[in-house]
Amino acid sequence: MAPHEKELLTAEQRAGLRALNTPENAIKAVATARSCIRFLTPGKVWTKRTPHGDFQIKGSLMLEETAVLALHFSPEDGSLLPKGLHSIGEGKPEIPAVVQSLLHEIPKEIEALDGAEFREPESCWAVPLAYRNRIVAHLKVKGDGSEVVPDKKAVED
Repeated sequence: MAPHEKELLTAEQRAGLRALNTPENAIKAVATARSCIRFLTPGKVWTKRTPHGDFQIKGSLMLEETAVLALHFSPEDGSLLPKGLHSIGEGKPEIPAVVQSLLHEIPKEIEALDGAEFREPESCWAVPLAYRNRIVAHLKVKGDGSEVVPDKKAVED
């Protein structure tokens, strides 16, 4: 199956997933996200070109050797970009090293916000993470709120 191809679920399977969409599981997901933040460690930094020709710099944060977050950085100065804002420009050759050092500092200041969004196709909760008053990522937690799940895009890239 292709990475972004979705499996077709039966009505019964979809109903089972919806059963996880409860306020109690949302609260558990936020608590799980908050408890794991202190264990996040820097992962790899990578660059790539977008289909429009812009230069992107991304970095991952890891939990127990697994990438759980992919963060976007400015190619001009290495600053962490808020979610939804994408880089424009060519970038500078020294920026990946700046991003790598920043990845060591981000877990000290990142916080899980008080709320979660249920994502039905993946049967998980997306807990927004803020860094210096900007949402920079969503940490995904299993539908029952029990544990953090890998970030598929960070693992694929």
